Amino acid sequence: MTPYATVQDCIDRRGARAVELLRDKADADGPLERALEDASAEIDGYVGARHALPLDPAPPILKALCVDIAMLRASPDAGKLTEEDQRRSEAAVRLLRDISRGTVSLGAKDPDPPAEAASPSVRIDAPDRVMTRRSLRGIL
Repeated sequence: MTPYATVQDCIDRRGARAVELLRDKADADGPLERALEDASAEIDGYVGARHALPLDPAPPILKALCVDIAMLRASPDAGKLTEEDQRRSEAAVRLLRDISRGTVSLGAKDPDPPAEAASPSVRIDAPDRVMTRRSLRGIL
């Protein structure tokens, strides 16, 4: 799976200094990349309820959400959220829920919904009945 955002997107949206500080605190390059993948998987969990996956190309709103979620998750201080981080996190989840409910659009042209969401119906496929009134006649 290709993440919805890259490290460069994090730099473009939050600034090089924010990414540098994040990497300095984490002492490695990997946590941000993993956080971007995890954030993309979380986004798919919400968006996949309404839209066929994978979304290619991904709508720009998902890139912004991916950056917000990943930057928060990659932070070693994630357990101590600032008010702004808390607000961003809550706003991202609210927006994802609204997208999954269909109250918020992904853009000018929404992708096609998955087949299950397009026609909500139930289909039961089973073999013929073995025990019927006729087959049980004389047993009782």
